[in-house]
Amino acid sequence: MKKTFLAASIATVITMPIVAYAADETADGDKIERVVVTGSNISRINKEGPTAVEIIKRSDIEKTGASTVVELLGKIPSVSVQLDGNDKASFAPGAASVGLRGLDPKYTLILLNGRRLANYGFADGAENSFVDLNNLPLAAIDSIEILRDGASAIYGSDAVAGVINFKTRRNYQGIEATTNLGANEKGDGRTADASVTAGWGDLDKDGKNLLVTLDAFNSSPLLSQKHKATADRDFRRFGGSDARSTSDYLGSLKDYDTGEGFPIPGCRGIVDIDSTGNPACLTNQKVQLSPSNQRIGLSGIYTIQINATDELFTELGFNHNKTITQRGFPTFDSTFLGSTEGSTNPGLAGLPGPSEDGTLAGFTPGDILRVSRNIYEASHLTDVTTSNTLRLVTGWRGTIGKWDSELGFSFNQNKLSSETSNAVLKDVSAQSLQDGLLGNGGYDPFVYANPTSVVDPMLTTTQRIAVSRLSSIDWKMSTPELFTLNSAPVGFAWGLQASHETINDSPDAKEEAGNIAGSGATASKAGRSLYSIYGELNIPVLKQLEAQFALRDDYYSDFGNAFNPKLAFAWRPMKEVLVRASATTSFKAPTLPEIASTAAGYNVVADFARCGPLGYIGPNCAYSIRQYTQGNPDLKAEKANNYSFGFVVQPIKDLSASLDWYMINQRNTIQAEDPQFILDHEDSSPEFAALIGRDPRNPGLEARYPGLNKGRIKSITTPYVNVGKTDTQGLDLDLKYVLSLGQYGKLNLREVNSYTLTFKQSTTPGEQPVSRLDSIYHPKWKNTFRIGYEYSASELAFTARTSAGTKNITDPTYNQDPEITDARIPSYTVWDMNYNFKATDHLTLNFGVNNLFDKSPVYGSTTYLDDFITPLNDHVGRYYYANMRYKF
Repeated sequence: MKKTFLAASIATVITMPIVAYAADETADGDKIERVVVTGSNISRINKEGPTAVEIIKRSDIEKTGASTVVELLGKIPSVSVQLDGNDKASFAPGAASVGLRGLDPKYTLILLNGRRLANYGFADGAENSFVDLNNLPLAAIDSIEILRDGASAIYGSDAVAGVINFKTRRNYQGIEATTNLGANEKGDGRTADASVTAGWGDLDKDGKNLLVTLDAFNSSPLLSQKHKATADRDFRRFGGSDARSTSDYLGSLKDYDTGEGFPIPGCRGIVDIDSTGNPACLTNQKVQLSPSNQRIGLSGIYTIQINATDELFTELGFNHNKTITQRGFPTFDSTFLGSTEGSTNPGLAGLPGPSEDGTLAGFTPGDILRVSRNIYEASHLTDVTTSNTLRLVTGWRGTIGKWDSELGFSFNQNKLSSETSNAVLKDVSAQSLQDGLLGNGGYDPFVYANPTSVVDPMLTTTQRIAVSRLSSIDWKMSTPELFTLNSAPVGFAWGLQASHETINDSPDAKEEAGNIAGSGATASKAGRSLYSIYGELNIPVLKQLEAQFALRDDYYSDFGNAFNPKLAFAWRPMKEVLVRASATTSFKAPTLPEIASTAAGYNVVADFARCGPLGYIGPNCAYSIRQYTQGNPDLKAEKANNYSFGFVVQPIKDLSASLDWYMINQRNTIQAEDPQFILDHEDSSPEFAALIGRDPRNPGLEARYPGLNKGRIKSITTPYVNVGKTDTQGLDLDLKYVLSLGQYGKLNLREVNSYTLTFKQSTTPGEQPVSRLDSIYHPKWKNTFRIGYEYSASELAFTARTSAGTKNITDPTYNQDPEITDARIPSYTVWDMNYNFKATDHLTLNFGVNNLFDKSPVYGSTTYLDDFITPLNDHVGRYYYANMRYKF
């Protein structure tokens, strides 16, 4: 596509009308500092603007007791957590990500000090690129700004749902140390972090400043056996399935021809009926619910003044994260062995059992045998993911005439290595199992312990390596007073930017060849360049009314142009009332993995064509299948229209309220075609039927279950396409009130609610958006209420975090079992407590308890989800923490 650029672009984020006539000093002579707030390149007075910007300060962060960035953001109603770093089956192990407005994290732009970061080297779901929040140590963050509006006219791609900007300190003098300790009530899930921040020199007095922060973090895993909700793995008491292992000590068998199951003779677990209705050897295994983490980070900012108006700056940061995830024992891939000629299955004649001939009870000679046994003679499968992130920013800022100007260069890199030990080699284990059944010295599933000489060759270590890089150079200029209009200044800013990003994700050769049991593989290697021009214009239409007009043009070397305008206003009919509104377009560029990647993984679908005849319902109808996806170089950018309208009122000094309505209309969204939709339309679409792989039909099983006419599903191919639409709108309420108690202190009250009015989405060709609201992943509302009693230098606060009740379904568009469609999951409220006080002029202490009343968790038991739906730290009970900040 031909390159097109604007000769000049104009854009801004409207501020309150006070900005139009604000001077450098107030009427009392106090100096007012202009600052750059997320969503604008024009420095302004830090007040309410046309779109909601929530600012979380360092002191507020400490009162939450959060030990990580994702834990902190997960407590905000408008923020949803996609990855929390605890996901064992993710394509992006060890990483954390969040999104706004109920949309995926790829639609929320993450910034550090106003600049972009390199994406995590492993894409979530093998397609969705995102910034790993674990690379942002919470101890180094001074404040967080959350802009809940489309911002592509200011920042370009990704800012569809909004922007989260993390800020570090600047021009700091002195030394400050912080520590934070926390643990679950049962003693597991312990966290410990510490940081030291030191600043030397004052820019105003010394002409230079060096700021250095060193931080370290360590966490131990949460363990299932320590908690009432997770110790018993039979979740049928919650309406779920029986998650006890059928593959340990010794394991279980299945007659593939008849579908009947049996425990392996000598079972040292419990012989009971499993979730498929067959007797099995069941074990209440111990599970590591979360990984262990070790992180260390070093960051520095050096600024030197050249003269009264110009300075040079350098920011350098390095973070090293190590995540260790322990999974279950290595296990056999589904292996079928049997005789096709006679009535006797070789290897079964000498097995223990009640039959006179010594064969397995209930097993018909000649049928195919399926063995399900973990290799518990070995250690657990262990994933070790190491992430090293480097960030360098250097440049100049100063003035050219009446223009504030900045020229900067940045380099960001995320380098990953993920090693999995005790992975099972399919070819070696299958041959060893066959030899063992035939008595030829291989792995014998009918003995309790096989020798290491047999076990070790079946196992291997795999390694996946990825590198993600982002380099950019930018130049911007701004002035708060380009000229005057209606006796007020017109602010203007413009800028140029060029960047280049690459990704190289290389799987282990054994995984890529499909020779690792239960493992997927993804590969991605691509790069592209981006050139942008943008501007901002702040227009005082009237004394009480300001307007904005925003334009930005982005040219991508792989798919072409994206042009985005923005129009907004802020009107103050009286000093106690602000009315604000905006309309803008936004876009999301295809991720590099979506354009150039290959992936093979696993997904869960419901094969109702088999579940119905077999009598499986709910979670028991879940099939884990192989899913193949492939990048598409012809993808186009996703487009969206964003609208917002709201008001802020402050009738008295101690009472303020804001209510904001938003709407986002997305089109041409990119995704792999929905595997469940493909499966549901297998019989009506030859095109979809060709994407489905099944085992051959089983005559014996079909004779036993009338109506069964399809083989077991094993794979689905899902290509990436520009096919989806999303329409969502909602309300954000923020109400604050301070009640003075005179000499006895004051009460601080705050109510924050994020209410979704509609969330409609289509994910398949030709489909109109269908409501996903009131389902597990899209509750209608989330709410926090905080009440704090402040006296002297201390505050005792209680916070209630509530999520709305929903239908017990993950997606209303999927076929659902009638028995669960009408069921509902109740609303969920957790209370947190915090006590904060300033012990001395230098020492501040915080103590608190999350999930104060040990609220029981909520469980989702649907065909597509069989798990707790509450945050991990909540569903394992109370969590205690203490932190300290000392200023030397």
